[in-house]
This record gives sequence, structure tokens and C-alpha cells, in this order.
Amino acid sequence: MVAAVLTLSSCNDSDGGRSAAPAAVDADHAGKPSGSRTGEQSGKPGNPSATEQPNGKALVPTPDPPATATVPPRPRSMAALGDSITRGFDSCDPLQDCPDKSWATGTSADVNSHAKRLQLPADAVFNNAATGARMSDLAGQAREAVRERAEYVTILMGANDACRRTEAEMTSPGTFESQFRDALSVLREGLPHARVLVVSVPDLGRMWETGHDELVARTVWSLANVCQSMLEDPRSAKPDALDRRQRVRDRVTAYNAKLREVCSTWSNCRYDGGVVNTQRFGKNDVSHWDWFHPSVAGQRTLAEVTSRQGYTWG
Repeated sequence: MVAAVLTLSSCNDSDGGRSAAPAAVDADHAGKPSGSRTGEQSGKPGNPSATEQPNGKALVPTPDPPATATVPPRPRSMAALGDSITRGFDSCDPLQDCPDKSWATGTSADVNSHAKRLQLPADAVFNNAATGARMSDLAGQAREAVRERAEYVTILMGANDACRRTEAEMTSPGTFESQFRDALSVLREGLPHARVLVVSVPDLGRMWETGHDELVARTVWSLANVCQSMLEDPRSAKPDALDRRQRVRDRVTAYNAKLREVCSTWSNCRYDGGVVNTQRFGKNDVSHWDWFHPSVAGQRTLAEVTSRQGYTWG
């Protein structure tokens, strides 16, 4: 286990391999990014914000309902863009991509991915995601999807933009928006008839909630330098630690607002309404190799909730 822990730095957001997201959230319902979903201060990653109820209980965001647009024809091919979540990292073997367990393109029956639900042949399914990728990498992945002539494209990207070694290294919302807009333009111009599903960035605070009381999780996070913007000193209840966690959570909320805004500019793009961001993932949904990436159960949950909020095919 020690060897595995020490090697985990290879999937971190620093240097060659950057951390990917955990399982889990957006509170931008009704078009307004919420500053918090934190509830009482104890056991939560940040201080209660002004968006909460006067009694101290957090407002509970409700994901947007699926859009009721014209039913598109069933796609004959698909491409998945994103980071290590979409690569299935750590879902079946430690420190390894497991694309057959991916929520988007996996072939495993115990995940029931989008590709499997569409019954697409293996040579019509492309996983262009990369472990450690950030929004700056999305346009390149989109160009791959154009070359592959994908008729359906899923995007789950952005957790690594907030999950950095320090809070100061997080991607600004303005830069995030510009990079996403550029990537979506690549798809819009190269695949004008494709359908695109944009998945909300997971809530890194949920990951902290799930693992901060677990000794193994704290050990891995510390030794492997995992997502220190959120996970540094995970048991600290000092005001500066609470505030830092909340600011990271708020940055993810800002990212999701940008995803929603930019996606709405193209009729062939659908945002998931924040359903992944608001999904509560339990301990069994997180890989126990690193307490960071989705387990097989977590991948299955991702496939289910995104399919419900995604397209109904003709």
C-alpha cells in the first residue's frame, strides 16, 4: 500500500499527470450560481454563505429538467472528451486507466455506459479523454472527435482546473469560459449535426466530505499531493481552511455557470442541468485506491444520472 500511495503523485495535477476529479455538483439552478450548499459549519468544507436559509440550512438546488427539444436520430458513433473520470482511472486497477469501466464509452455490463445503452459497435466509439486534462486541453480533444466524425459527443471537463496544488493555481472563470467556447466552436464547425452533452463539474467538496474522516484517504491525499486546493489539512476546522474549501467549491460553481451559458448558445448542445454536481456519492462510489476517482459503482451512477438528463434518441 505504501508503494501505491507514493506512486499516486503520477496522477496528480502537478507536472506530467494532473489530478482528475472525484465522483460528485452544481448549484447554478435557475441560472444563478449558488455560493454554497454547505449546511451547518461542522462536517462541511466551508462556512455557510449568504445564500443559505436564515435558519442555517443550505438551500438545496434542483437540477434543471431535461430539455424538450425535437428527438434526434440515434447516433451511429460517439466520442467522449474529458479527464481521468472519463478514462475510468483507478476504477479497476490502481493507478491505471480503465476505459472499459468509463461511464461514457465503457464496455463493461456493470457500468452500462452511454455507448452500451446506444448499442454502438466498438469501432464507432472513441474515448479521447486524458488523465490529468484541463479545459485548455478540450479543443484538441474536440478536433479528434471531428476527425472521427462522431455523431454524439460527451464532455466532462473542469475538475482539474479547480483541483490544483494551491488555490492560486486554479483557472480563472474567464479563462475557463474562453477555452470552453473555443472547444465548442471546434465541434460546432466540424460536426454541425452532432449532439453534444456537457456534464457539470463534480463538487470537490463532496469528495472532502466522503473521505476526510478516513485515515487511508488522508494519508493518500497528503503523500500523493492530491488536490491540495481542497484537500490540504483535511481535518482542520480553522476559519482559513473552511474559507479556502468554500472558495474552491465556489470556483466549481462558477465553472458550471460558464458551461451552462456557453452550451446554451448552440441548439445541439445540452447541459446536464447540474445533475452530476448535485449528485451525492457515497463511500462505495469512490475508488479506495486513492479516495478520489469514481469506483465502478461511481461510474455506474454517472452513467445513469447523465443518461436520464441527456438525450432521448429517436
